[in-house]
Amino acid sequence: MLSLGDLSSTSGLEQLEKHLQDRTYVSGYEPSLDDLKVYVVLTKVPDGSKFPHTQRWHKQISALLKESFPGSAHGVSTSSGAASAPSAAPAAASAAAPAKAAAPVAAAAPAAVAPKEAPAKGEAAATAVAVQAAGDDDMSNSDDDEEMDLFGDLTPEEQAAADEKKRVIEEAKKRGQEKAKKTKSMIVLDVKPWDDTTDMKALEGEVRAIVQDGLLWGKSQLVPVGFGIRKMQITAIIEDAKVESMDAIIEEQIVKDGESETIQSIDIVSFNKL
Repeated sequence: MLSLGDLSSTSGLEQLEKHLQDRTYVSGYEPSLDDLKVYVVLTKVPDGSKFPHTQRWHKQISALLKESFPGSAHGVSTSSGAASAPSAAPAAASAAAPAKAAAPVAAAAPAAVAPKEAPAKGEAAATAVAVQAAGDDDMSNSDDDEEMDLFGDLTPEEQAAADEKKRVIEEAKKRGQEKAKKTKSMIVLDVKPWDDTTDMKALEGEVRAIVQDGLLWGKSQLVPVGFGIRKMQITAIIEDAKVESMDAIIEEQIVKDGESETIQSIDIVSFNKL
């Protein structure tokens, strides 16, 4: 757990500056309530010449808060004076006091008096109320925190990193697809006849009659099996992207579930990538 000193002092700011030197946020890799808690403690924007990392972080959190509260402020008049947009939250907090206590205050004030706090302090107080409200919601119902996401947008650096990662992935996919289109395989088949009376030339002609885009028949030879029976061994070259299944070609177009008059069965002897 991070422990910081008095951030209104130079030593406290130096401690925060050292912590943010190699960090984008106070805790982790995305904005959190820790950033908000540190933000409300600071009474003014840190001096960039002395605390450049702290000022960078402060501006970033300020921009995120501005996006979370986009409405136009018109000012709020209370018994203690006219409250501008930054000090609206303290005014709302004072309005929550019991009615009996509020009445004397309203009667005692002859006219509205503008608050003397600097705008930065008003902003800090308003944000403190937001921190308290966020903490209460987290204790009562965790689902509300998921619906109210103050830090949904990525920083320019994070967005650039995400875009670069996406670009690299897309290029890798394209290279993979191009490589797949060029990949070929060499298959050696054993084509077996019904018996020794089978016309082997007719058998070879039946095999080579199968024509398909991405399929090229190579050389063939007759290999003795026994008892005067010979089998034909033939080579086929296929383009992997165009021929999805050699088994389907064998079963559906050549053997035809035993309907072929010359071919009894076909076995795949070898299947190698080229």
